[in-house]
Amino acid sequence: MNKKTYTQEQLEDFKLKYPKVVRELVVYPAGTEFDKEGNTDEEPAYFIIKKPSKSLVYLISSKEYKDNADKTNEAIIANCVLAGDMELLENDASVYTGVIEQLAGLITASKVELKKV
Repeated sequence: MNKKTYTQEQLEDFKLKYPKVVRELVVYPAGTEFDKEGNTDEEPAYFIIKKPSKSLVYLISSKEYKDNADKTNEAIIANCVLAGDMELLENDASVYTGVIEQLAGLITASKVELKKV
């Protein structure tokens, strides 16, 4: 059973709108059991996400957001989650935490290299 709340066409549209930054995120609720073949006893939640924007990084670095984790998390969700099972995201803390952790992990600096010339 596929519990995606979006179509392949919608995914393709997002990929055109946000090239190189759109991803599909699959989140398994806490307590999901996996057998040896990789089958699960619970259906995952699916989301279309995009990498955080520069404006989001500025926003969550601001004084207003810096010491407010709830407000920061809501800004990350609003900026990065394009489609998916929003009801489950709102009602299952394990799914919410998984999405936030994955998105927060995308708000990191790229590996850079400084070379002497």
